[in-house]
Amino acid sequence: DIFQGNQKIMVKQEFALLECFSCEAKNRYRVSVPNGEEEGPNVFLYVDEESGCCERICCSVNRSLTLNVHQGCTKDGPVVASMHKPFHLQGCCFCRPSFTVFAGPEGSKQIGQIEDPCRICVMDQQIKDEQGNLAYTTNGSICQMGMCCPCCASVDFDIQKDGKKVGLISKRPMTIGECFKKTNRFTIDFPQGADATQKRLVFAAAMLLDLEYFEQNKNDNNS
Repeated sequence: DIFQGNQKIMVKQEFALLECFSCEAKNRYRVSVPNGEEEGPNVFLYVDEESGCCERICCSVNRSLTLNVHQGCTKDGPVVASMHKPFHLQGCCFCRPSFTVFAGPEGSKQIGQIEDPCRICVMDQQIKDEQGNLAYTTNGSICQMGMCCPCCASVDFDIQKDGKKVGLISKRPMTIGECFKKTNRFTIDFPQGADATQKRLVFAAAMLLDLEYFEQNKNDNNS
């Protein structure tokens, strides 16, 4: 288990100075056990983005990318999981975002797929295993205070199995510093009884939610 048996983790996006100048930088995240609303002192996974510079500038949030999950607190650690997202069209009813999830570096054993079908007034995903069977879904309403006032409230996504809530992905309320730095912070409560592979898929679903619904277009000076 790359999550070291922890039932709850926090994912904290790192600040990239380049984005203060309205340029899209590669996303980087630290994973730890939360200390209240703060990230914990012991970072045990590090996530960094692999993408092309031209595509980040021209396509911004729609770009294709791979997120590599490294063991340890830096990108020098071995890759223990990865997620590839092809080019997509944000907010469009076709060319929807998706993740192909691997047990190691991209191109290694595929362990599942995260899909985001087109829905009205709801943010949901389908988490599928390597055989294409539905393992979990995530479900979040667009009518949450955190969607319009990110400093005041969280944005929550229920993890469901057979229509019953079994876990939670929660984008936490942003601090003033996070609003200025354009970084996000969210927690994941894994489903009880989820095995190591299922936890990787839920983690991938959380990363896709962040990229799809909370990633800002840093190349737009007017945004």
